[in-house]
Amino acid sequence: MAKQARRLAYLDGVVFLPCRASPHKMKAPGASPTQRLDMIKIATKSMRWIEVSRWEIDRMPPSYSWMAAEHFTQVFPNAELFWILGDDQWEKIHTWSKPGKLAELLTFIVIRRGKRPMKKAGYRCQIVDLSNSGSSTEARRRIAGGKDTGGLLDRDVAGYIAKNGLYGAPPT
Repeated sequence: MAKQARRLAYLDGVVFLPCRASPHKMKAPGASPTQRLDMIKIATKSMRWIEVSRWEIDRMPPSYSWMAAEHFTQVFPNAELFWILGDDQWEKIHTWSKPGKLAELLTFIVIRRGKRPMKKAGYRCQIVDLSNSGSSTEARRRIAGGKDTGGLLDRDVAGYIAKNGLYGAPPT
């Protein structure tokens, strides 16, 4: 997703910002925040245009997207900031904390997986068609079922998951 968004929206770089705990998810993730950070670093190690930030992981909860947007507005005061998200989250953006603040600070890059998302009044957005329809949910489902992830994951990330017994995988 990051590669396509960078190419199609002419981004200088991408900052991955794993969250400590999503306020929208009641179920605890199958990996700790540090493990998720490690997996992002492994997956993006050859992409010099990607930065992986600990900002949200190191904060005390709650942490909301508008807080991250404000933070990065201060870090990159002269930059136009974009937020990459899937069409599923785009449809729920109105349920996020302070969506108006997000609309004020960001341009959204909406990754289309299903039907074409609709633009929303008051929001700047670019819609990007994803050439790979795989999802993290599908990868976790396959891992929990003991199945091959079929190229959904970087090989080294799959090894990390297996080594650490994440997402229902038996530890190796």
